Amino acid sequence: MDDKNEKNKQQALLDSDDYEYEKQIYDKQKQQEQELEAKRAALREERKRREKEEKREHERQLAKERIELMKHKGEAQTSDDSEDSTESDEKAQESDDKESAGKKKSVIKKADNFFYHNKWWLGMLAIVLCVAGFILYNELTRKRPDLVVYMICDNDLQQRQKPLEELFEQYVDDIDGNGYVHVEVQIIPLDRTSNDQTQLDNNTMFLTQIYSTKNMLVITDSNTDDYYMEIMDSTLKSKFPDNKYVDERGFSLNMKLVADMLEYENMPNDIHISIRQPVATVDDSLETAQKNYNKNFKYLEKMINDLTKKANDTNDPGLTTEPKKKDSSSSAAE
Repeated sequence: MDDKNEKNKQQALLDSDDYEYEKQIYDKQKQQEQELEAKRAALREERKRREKEEKREHERQLAKERIELMKHKGEAQTSDDSEDSTESDEKAQESDDKESAGKKKSVIKKADNFFYHNKWWLGMLAIVLCVAGFILYNELTRKRPDLVVYMICDNDLQQRQKPLEELFEQYVDDIDGNGYVHVEVQIIPLDRTSNDQTQLDNNTMFLTQIYSTKNMLVITDSNTDDYYMEIMDSTLKSKFPDNKYVDERGFSLNMKLVADMLEYENMPNDIHISIRQPVATVDDSLETAQKNYNKNFKYLEKMINDLTKKANDTNDPGLTTEPKKKDSSSSAAE
């Protein structure tokens, strides 16, 4: 019953007009992933079947050649009984050489004939195998993130993706145990007042992403629409009552030391690290959401404690660059 109420709460946070459309997009993406995985499995099975057939055909050919070789040797021995042993051995050797040469020509001829009659199928198979190999190689070598952070504020921080990832990597564990930590910052700048197609696509992308509660950390600023801030945890201040950098929007990065780390001289002083509320979604139950919240909060807590201590130890003066306020009326008109 609690899960159902939580799901109703989550759906109420999203536009009711967009909910079914966004859910269809999400379901379609899920279906495409499943179809792609089914195709990969079919390719693997087809490759195994062809390898088995080629091996059986090769073994049958070898057995046939052995029988023919034994037969020819027996005929050569019978015809040479009247000659002395030295001459018989020489003729047998010569016969074997001729047989071997004839068989080699026969095999080459058969191979040429096979490739000629099946060149189109073999070409298609080669293309399929190349594509499958590329996909498999890409999957095996792709650097998978231990944590994903969404950045939805729309400012020049978009140009600092790599330094941002390195900042978060200081506080995240090697979750997948591959020997290194990788945090991926996904740049999804949002502006609900804009009718630009890119913004509409970004809105849909972000709302699709938050159907899952795996990734809970979000970079926001004072221009982030209240529509999105409603799904963030506004109670962080109670968890860090004596920390001046924590407020109802999250953890403020209003520190000169952070601007230096990100090499962002004119960094605005309104950027926050927010964390989503642990509520049930289309994909996850409340229990799963709470588990993911706890994991993400652990990393955020480490960041808050470390950066706050460094700022206090160095009497960090904070940032003087004020954020650019967006004109909602002009944006909507565009």
